[in-house]
Amino acid sequence: MEQQLYCGAAREKITPPGELLENLRGLMDSRFGGIVDDLYLRVIALKNQDEKVLLISGDLDKLPNPEENLKALETRTGVPQDHILYLSIHTHSAPVTGHRPYEGPNNMAGKPKEVQEATKQYEQFILERLLLAAEKALGSMVPAVMGYAYGTSEINVNRIAFFEVADEKGNVRVELGTGNNVNRPADRTLFVMRFTDLGGRPIAFFVNYPVHNTVMILNGCGKDGRVGISSDMGGNVSKYIEKEYEGSVAVWSSGAAGDLNPVMSNQVYREDPHTGAPVEYYEKDPAIPLSMLHTLTAHHFAAIRKTIRRIRSVSEAELSATARWAEVPGRDEKGGEVPYRVFVQKIAVGPVVLMGFSGELYSELGREIREACNCENLILINHNASLLYNTGYIFSDEAFALAERYGGGIVGMDHTWLRPGTIAPELIRCVKALCDPDQ
Repeated sequence: MEQQLYCGAAREKITPPGELLENLRGLMDSRFGGIVDDLYLRVIALKNQDEKVLLISGDLDKLPNPEENLKALETRTGVPQDHILYLSIHTHSAPVTGHRPYEGPNNMAGKPKEVQEATKQYEQFILERLLLAAEKALGSMVPAVMGYAYGTSEINVNRIAFFEVADEKGNVRVELGTGNNVNRPADRTLFVMRFTDLGGRPIAFFVNYPVHNTVMILNGCGKDGRVGISSDMGGNVSKYIEKEYEGSVAVWSSGAAGDLNPVMSNQVYREDPHTGAPVEYYEKDPAIPLSMLHTLTAHHFAAIRKTIRRIRSVSEAELSATARWAEVPGRDEKGGEVPYRVFVQKIAVGPVVLMGFSGELYSELGREIREACNCENLILINHNASLLYNTGYIFSDEAFALAERYGGGIVGMDHTWLRPGTIAPELIRCVKALCDPDQ
């Protein structure tokens, strides 16, 4: 058959070696006190008569050094860089890696020498495992069939919340902040793509769901109350799938989830009982985040397994891939004129179009893109090659309007380069062009 699909998959452990752990740092300059669960790189390799693509995920906040590592992958494997999906699952409980000059406490240039050196060693360790996993995946390809299905998972919630705050005189004002707002929309669409050999044995899964991977954020599960390294819910649900479907590799990815949190998290926002103001709190008892992790992972996996049972497969799947930049005028923190850029990448697998973005799309912006683009199976993916530029959160115009009305309160908006009213039409134009180059 002209478009017979071939598939191979592999995973490699990237849990930091013990000798590096003391000098690695996490988000918000957190320190590590041990390992809750292992971190992995996962690679799905696909080819047909004309094309090869690699779908790569890493159990990190962001995969490091995309320009250098994508070039190394292309050199080693022969797969063009724009045919390599290079995404992270955005766990907040793993070491910070890569060049991050715009991220304050995550900027390696400001860290002590021993931290910089340990991070460089860890990045080299990741690159070695990355190349090994890619070679294994490509070397194990066999004739395959693909299929996909949609389901629902009820484990996310919109985090833009409104609080009624009283002053000393009893006057009440509405304050915008972070919390669990069940009255705001939350996209709970679950997507699962499966690849099997011709005998029906699962080779790989690709899962997409819009939620921040932050159940374990700043957990105290390590020694002396430090953070315990964890792949969080996304990485753990991959492990559940791989255990249930023995021999498979399961990539989990986040959809348009800039404003969507898990319904339970170690990061808690509570109303002050006196004023009603939001109070940020991190649970100190290590049993609490572990219980939440196990509970949400089990719920999410149950929804995934239910979706897998509905998959119908096809043996032919055309592959294609391309990428481009969406660019609009922006402004940096000092008020200087700078471009605001989003890397957008399309990888089509049969009727499924995976669309990766180098940042964190807000859910409403994701809805706008899907509604405007005539593409039936358009799967939006956050954190794809996300260190190529200072994209950060990709805010919807509604989020900007709320921040303006209530005087702030949206996470990350105080240091974004993005200007209101600019990015939505440009992203829609870009996605349309990628989906239909002839239009």
